Amino acid sequence: MPGVIALTVMTNSVFGVIESNTKFRKKGMLRKLLTTPFTRGEWIMAKMLFMLFMSFVSTFVIIIVGMVVWNLNVHFNVYMFVIITSASFAFAGMGMIVTRFVKDEETAPAAANIITFPMMFLAGIFFPLEVMPSFLQVVAKFMPLYYVGEGLRDAMIFGDASGALMNSLVIFIFAAVVFAIGVVVTSWKEK
Repeated sequence: MPGVIALTVMTNSVFGVIESNTKFRKKGMLRKLLTTPFTRGEWIMAKMLFMLFMSFVSTFVIIIVGMVVWNLNVHFNVYMFVIITSASFAFAGMGMIVTRFVKDEETAPAAANIITFPMMFLAGIFFPLEVMPSFLQVVAKFMPLYYVGEGLRDAMIFGDASGALMNSLVIFIFAAVVFAIGVVVTSWKEK
């Protein structure tokens, strides 16, 4: 279940931001935002908060189904919420950065797949890292989805506060950096 939640948070955030921002830019809505009192940071924060809301709704549904259908036991703790929040911000921020380089709506899904597809298979979500070649295990540890999956496993399944805390910190720092970069590179003009 933690892997499904991690994957859902990533895909909702990356695809949601890339596709909506590309449409906004194509329709000239980003340029119109220049005439409002919104700053880039505020607009990006609003997008990220929407993605966070969607992530929590999806997580809630996944947990309810897991508990009802498969009788899973889930540890609810603050780390679970911190990881989901940070992951949603991190992946939405990645989407904001990629949107800067996407020219039109048709290429938006492909750009989102370039980010999400490698992480799905290499970050230990579908396959345990232990069965991967050693060089792929190293590659996985450079992917934010790895820390989201590990952190959610630690928090929700094992109740391991120290493991969840370390993964939470990695995701939180990554999210802060990606948000800052997203604010800087966001273009308000059509290309």
